[in-house]
Amino acid sequence: MIPPASEADRGGMQRRVGSFLRALSTVCPSIDMVHIVPPAMVARAGPALDAAQSAFWGVPLRIHLVARQVRRETIWNHYVSGIASVPQQPSFRAYGGAALAKEIGRYLDTGPDLVLVDRLEAMLPVLAGGRRLARLLLDLNDVEHKMRLRGLDHGRAVARVSGLLQVPALLLTERRAIRRASHTTICSELDRAHLQQLGFGPKLGVIANAVQLPPAPPELGSAPSVLFLGACTYTPNHEAAERLALRIWPLIRARLPGATLILAGQGTDRLPSRALNPDGVQYRGFVPDLAALYAETRVVCCPLLRGSGTRLKLVEAAAFARPMVSTRLGAEGLDFADGTDILLRETDTAIANACVVLLQDEAACLRLGKAARAKMAALYNTTIIESEIAGVMRTLLESRSDQEL
Repeated sequence: MIPPASEADRGGMQRRVGSFLRALSTVCPSIDMVHIVPPAMVARAGPALDAAQSAFWGVPLRIHLVARQVRRETIWNHYVSGIASVPQQPSFRAYGGAALAKEIGRYLDTGPDLVLVDRLEAMLPVLAGGRRLARLLLDLNDVEHKMRLRGLDHGRAVARVSGLLQVPALLLTERRAIRRASHTTICSELDRAHLQQLGFGPKLGVIANAVQLPPAPPELGSAPSVLFLGACTYTPNHEAAERLALRIWPLIRARLPGATLILAGQGTDRLPSRALNPDGVQYRGFVPDLAALYAETRVVCCPLLRGSGTRLKLVEAAAFARPMVSTRLGAEGLDFADGTDILLRETDTAIANACVVLLQDEAACLRLGKAARAKMAALYNTTIIESEIAGVMRTLLESRSDQEL
């Protein structure tokens, strides 16, 4: 990832990385962090960047920047060459190439006690370098081939066909990455079961996405308000926010004319629907004060139609004891029970109806919010999750076997 510059950059991916870094800082005396960045950024490395990133992540870091691969885009390498090779696929092309593999290998050859690799793209130069590392922890987080398959119903026909033909190579690369790693973590039991059914082996552990538990959530808002919170620079969030604003929200406003929809998170202030000025919809963009935002919120809605992994937006809503309405895919991989911790609905009408019921029933809101917060505190609290991560890291560090498992 590109080194984050401000709190506006602290999205779900950065929060997960932060949990791993904080856990790593408890088991290793020092941390060198290597970012694969656009070539123009490499010159920014130095003490100032070390200090800024250490402050952002909350742990002492030495930052190193290495240049991504730059390759001219053609129809051939966009649609065809990736069928046989993941490093040729558009999403991963910047992380391929011998030069990058050699540069990453230079850091691996310094003999680190533990190597933590964040996501499949960063694992590609490790695989290309051919080194057999005794203690390599890969946080795969999302299952890339699963996410790719779910996105095939969007875009031009040639892109859908090309994307489908690229899935076998992606799946095989994920298998290679997991076999090369000493241990691999993913974000849900559902994804682990999926990978094990495909024969990916036993070296898979679950590290849930987590947030800090607020000491006391703000009281439930009295005004009828619905919140969608998510970075709309991520396509599934963009689509969910537009679905909510243009299809679901008019159904709610028809029954509750005074209700308000709040769309918050990076990119929500640039959504196309804003130009239509829909009644009762507020496009907030990035909001730094989450406690104040949730204080305005009565119901949280997550009408996602695609994507992979687990949604921190729901974990966070549960932490603030807010009742949630979501699609099943939106709540996928999270242990929130329908009717007890969350309301799961699929169609526009069903989602709108559930929101209206909650907006008119304070007791139901309080009951669902309290149950969701209790579940979150037990399963998705950073204190618990970071302790689990540190335990995995200690096990790897204590292992004396240098044989590739």
